[in-house]
Amino acid sequence: MAIGETRAEHEVLGLGEDDLKSMYRSMLLARRTDERSWILNRQGKAAFVISCQGQEAAQVGAAYNLRPGHDYVYPYYRDHGIVTTLGMTARDEFLALLGRRDDPNSGGRQMPGHFSSRELNIVTASAPIGVQYPQAAGTALAFKMRGEDGVVLTSGG
Repeated sequence: MAIGETRAEHEVLGLGEDDLKSMYRSMLLARRTDERSWILNRQGKAAFVISCQGQEAAQVGAAYNLRPGHDYVYPYYRDHGIVTTLGMTARDEFLALLGRRDDPNSGGRQMPGHFSSRELNIVTASAPIGVQYPQAAGTALAFKMRGEDGVVLTSGG
């Protein structure tokens, strides 16, 4: 880069235009899924909804460089942006929301927002916030003790 030239902030971070589009898509999908969930709740079709609105950018940014199936995520119930970024689909979320047996999280037996996926290493959330912290610390310690390069992400609110 020549003297006096500037680079866009995302380029300084090593992100290209395709990365930005992918991140935006995940944020938008999380928001739209959330909005539709609220509509279904107000129509009496979904009994329980927990919103993620306003948290999408932070969630997608935190999860974007994780390696699904290698790194681990211990989410809490508002982490729609994280699980979307890792590969859960809107269909997956709605199957859980509506308690359907095809729900990949739990076969329709878990509360909506208690995401889980063995393939993506998303560990089932618990209703009490804080339960995930010692579990995540234990997984991170296991990575360290084994000399593995895994990353563990957890969140709460």
